Amino acid sequence: MAPSSNLKQSSMDSFLHHHHHHRPNPTAISKPETAAAEAASDYERIRRETIRRNQEFLQKLGIASATAIAHKNQHTSSKRRPRPPPASSFPLRRSSRNKRPPHDAAATSEDPAPELPDPSIIDSSVFQYVCDDEEAPLRPGAHLAESPSWSSPIVGFRVSGKAFRDPSLARIYSIDVCSSKKDRFLVAAGGHRGFISVYGGEWGDCENINSDEEMMDGPLMSWKGSPTWVSGVKFVEDNPMLLVSSSNDGAIVVWDLKKQPSSLSSWSPPVVAKSTELHTGGVYSMDRFSCWIATASKDSSVGVSRLTPAGELVAERNITGHHSGVIRGVCFGDGKERLADCGVDGRICVLDPRSPEPCALTIKSLHSTGVNTVEWNKWNNFLILSASSDPILHLYDIRNAAGPVHSQLQGHVESNTGTCYRIYRPCFVGGKTIATPGQGTRKISLFDVEKATLISQGILGTDANLIMFKDDQQHPRLWSAAKQINQLCPLAQT
Repeated sequence: MAPSSNLKQSSMDSFLHHHHHHRPNPTAISKPETAAAEAASDYERIRRETIRRNQEFLQKLGIASATAIAHKNQHTSSKRRPRPPPASSFPLRRSSRNKRPPHDAAATSEDPAPELPDPSIIDSSVFQYVCDDEEAPLRPGAHLAESPSWSSPIVGFRVSGKAFRDPSLARIYSIDVCSSKKDRFLVAAGGHRGFISVYGGEWGDCENINSDEEMMDGPLMSWKGSPTWVSGVKFVEDNPMLLVSSSNDGAIVVWDLKKQPSSLSSWSPPVVAKSTELHTGGVYSMDRFSCWIATASKDSSVGVSRLTPAGELVAERNITGHHSGVIRGVCFGDGKERLADCGVDGRICVLDPRSPEPCALTIKSLHSTGVNTVEWNKWNNFLILSASSDPILHLYDIRNAAGPVHSQLQGHVESNTGTCYRIYRPCFVGGKTIATPGQGTRKISLFDVEKATLISQGILGTDANLIMFKDDQQHPRLWSAAKQINQLCPLAQT
């Protein structure tokens, strides 16, 4: 039994002896814990001291401490606000579709809020029409050809292509045409009751003879541009999306044809510029050369304005004293320094707006009534054509202005017509011929300039009151207007 007892005792001693060496010693562990606590205490003390010094420094600079700002933010909002994107050194292109109103309307910022697009203004029908053809870019209006774009003399015209009509425009007093694309053009018209219309067409349509009502087109845009009547419309040469109009209330207005109201109740485009200070009476006639605009007024003056690249109208000069009554017609010659006008006093005056005495020449016409229209021969700037209420056209050479070159150009109205009750406007065609409407005849007559003979007459089908010829070398065209606008292609001698 002793050996067994000794064995068990040895095992117990061994067990106790093992646990005696591996039991943790509280005294040994307490020393490192105390050292760590002291180190942590020192670190906390240093950290607090650093924070205190930083706060004192910020207070000296007048800046609130970060702790105070954080404490304030915790009371004002519990949501975390997103950080703003970093500022870019390059200008950003922002889409107007992505612009949103600010969250707080009362909030202010150093930078002004971006302007939101006006939802009531959209791209106009005119702008969409000229941009529909992707083959050619938008180009300025056509320049006058230095020489006619045909080799044979013109002996007549043929009504071709589409006609244009606006039911709101009962009588047309002025038209203008410009090429907007390679194969497209725009036509502007203004007149009775202050309405203005813009139409679109294709040059290729001239190959089709207009023989029925299916070839009649309505306007792309139509609006009331004046409370009275519109006396002139002209496209701006360098930008066919700008249209200048004049009216009997004395206003000169520049319209932006790119835009129109989204409301179907109005098609009136935005006004780029407007001038009402140049004349004290209504504007009876208007012409344009490049960015220069000439206006003839009922106040016996001729105004000269300039359209700036920014779209502003600048009044350059008001010429008075050379007429004793209403000035009814005005037109540019081969440059902005040469003007001709005419009035109810029967005078035709040649003006140089640069001169202190601008009236360089006065022609006493042989018309039996006041002179209504005057036209320069753009291919021969010595010749001026005039028309009045009598049935005779007069042609003058400013180098010898004692009398007309020819005693009379007549036959475009009936022989028994003593007075034309409507103002009509003839025009030069290529410098060697003159085209004119004839009251009550529904015809267009063509005269030879040199021989003063009637070349031909053609049935137009409508009683036109104005004729305009445009030659941009590729598409020579004669335009007539009254209640509708017709386009006519020249017929050359074979």
